[in-house]
Amino acid sequence: MNSIRLKVQPMTRESFAPYGILIDSRGAVEIDLGEGVPSLTGATAERRPLGFEFMARHKRTMQVFSPLASSESIIAVAPPNDVDAPEVERIAAFHVNGRLPYAYHRGTWHTPPFPLREWSSYLVVDRSGTLDDDWELVDLRVTHQMTFEIEL
Repeated sequence: MNSIRLKVQPMTRESFAPYGILIDSRGAVEIDLGEGVPSLTGATAERRPLGFEFMARHKRTMQVFSPLASSESIIAVAPPNDVDAPEVERIAAFHVNGRLPYAYHRGTWHTPPFPLREWSSYLVVDRSGTLDDDWELVDLRVTHQMTFEIEL
């Protein structure tokens, strides 16, 4: 089993473009929810080790994460693709500064946020039922014989 170390990079509109959209001072973004009803969910993530073996994606809807209370975190993502697992050479880690929302493209592989403090809170906008009928989880140990560690 190989362990890949990912260096965290700053999240900018340009660096995050293959994975989604950083919603900064340049305006709004249209959210592609597919055919469905919008849903707004509050979520909190607890601090945990900076490593992962699983990634998930939603093929039919975008997701928007809006950090609350200056919740800084790290996310790991891979761009959308047409296969059943992320391309490991394209997995990246980003620093979420806690002040700007971001949206994943439909099909972007992602981990839950890794809080840099005790916890982080955020609002999630997506299609109602996304986690019930549009949620694909992959075990990277099985598909690629790899685990991932994030370097700050």
